[in-house]
Amino acid sequence: MNALLATLPVLATLGLLAAKVRALYAALAALGTAAVLTATTFRTPLADLGEAQLHMLPTLVELAAILFGGILLSELMSRTGAQARLGARLSGACSSHSRAVMLIVFGVTPFAESLTGFGIGVVVAIPLLRQLGLAPAKAAVVGLLGLVTVPWGSLAPGSLVSAELGQVDFQELGVVSALLSAPVFLICGAAALAVAHGPRRALGAAGELLLATGTLWFTVWAVNTYIGVPLAGVLGGLATIAVLLLVSRLQEQGREQAEPVGRALAPYAFLVLGLLAGRAALSAAGIEEGWWTVLAGPAGWLLLTAALTPRLLGADGTEGAALPTAVTTATARWWQVTLTTALFLILGTLLTVTGMSREIAEACAALGPAYLLLAPWIGAVGGFLAGSNTGANAMFAASQSGAAHALGYPALQLVGVQNVSAALASGGSVARVLLAAELATNSPGPQATSPAPEQQPSPTGGGQGGTATATDTAVRTEAPATAVRTEAPATAVRTEESAPAPVNTGHVLRTVLATHTVAFLVLGVIALLWR
Repeated sequence: MNALLATLPVLATLGLLAAKVRALYAALAALGTAAVLTATTFRTPLADLGEAQLHMLPTLVELAAILFGGILLSELMSRTGAQARLGARLSGACSSHSRAVMLIVFGVTPFAESLTGFGIGVVVAIPLLRQLGLAPAKAAVVGLLGLVTVPWGSLAPGSLVSAELGQVDFQELGVVSALLSAPVFLICGAAALAVAHGPRRALGAAGELLLATGTLWFTVWAVNTYIGVPLAGVLGGLATIAVLLLVSRLQEQGREQAEPVGRALAPYAFLVLGLLAGRAALSAAGIEEGWWTVLAGPAGWLLLTAALTPRLLGADGTEGAALPTAVTTATARWWQVTLTTALFLILGTLLTVTGMSREIAEACAALGPAYLLLAPWIGAVGGFLAGSNTGANAMFAASQSGAAHALGYPALQLVGVQNVSAALASGGSVARVLLAAELATNSPGPQATSPAPEQQPSPTGGGQGGTATATDTAVRTEAPATAVRTEAPATAVRTEESAPAPVNTGHVLRTVLATHTVAFLVLGVIALLWR
């Protein structure tokens, strides 16, 4: 009975989201349900509740700062024209549009997410996908489907927590997680191509899919096996970028190369170097948690990078004064996303400290071997609610390991299933979807020197981001790579509507979760057969 009651907050969340209730209200309803259960059935001392929430506070502040910094950096990169130059360079470097999409999904996104974590992969990827010509809703979905190396996100603290609580070897867990990720890469990659180009064109791009997923998977597996866990996602993303660009270069010998964009990459380079320096400093000081990790981690460096972006880009005049306006715009877009994220994070903490998450896992374990089919879904619930692989593994890794021992099943494999499924679901959490929708709505599409026939430029010649409706059928969507190689300057007229319509977050969430559902079903079958 207690296990059934423990599922009520989860069911309330999923039911309200399925009914197209706003994520903020769904989070409030779920949190209210959990609070009532805490006061009646899962009674927990107030001191324990307060200590758990206080322990979670640095994480909440860090997430809020990362969300603000990510939105602000994206806004500045768009306003200064740097994102447009990067998009033109990327499309010009690839001989096919599908290869450019795969390069972002399995190269850029895994690299950025594995290095920084917390959804920064979509901060980098979605504006680039918009520059390739994807409509806002498609760019949001495709960007989220690129979050496939989250077990190694932020250099793998989530996997470390899973190994410690599940009492398995860290490197062996990395290898198992890599093996289990093979079908995840294929499923998410196929879905990304289908969303970007439609099923028929996606089928024709199967070669691009196999090349990208094969390179990423082999590199991630090899690094976990022979080097170590933390760098697997970073090196996997870099290897995928290198292979796809090399293939394109070999196919395009003799063609004119696009204009160099080294200056446009300066903010990202500064962020990467800063993160590496921050990690080195924290490691030397022996600091693993607390407020210093917030300041020296992704949150602090992302805010500093955003503040310095105009100077790093060498912007002057009106572009150099873009920061104050960008801050105002980013703040207006940030607060609702952050509030919803905070509520779900509080909910995940409450489920853990009251023992509700443990009740759910133990009840499922009583099902016997059939539990193996449900194991990915338990990890997915944690990832979806916590929005973090680390948080999800803190909720369920120990319970999954205990269930494995009770069933006589290898704990390493079941903890690996937990790690991969929780990581994947965190990429489709409400917080990530809201961030992706904001970025896609407000990131401009490709620029051109003249407007499309059915669109007219604004009097000032520079509209804001695109829409999720009229622009879906605009000529820029799903255009071949050559169609977007305009390399227009930042001052060119945008073929965009001046008033962007918000991306339908419900549609994005349902599409991503449908893809994840296929992956969880496959992982469950693998767990059942892999004895």
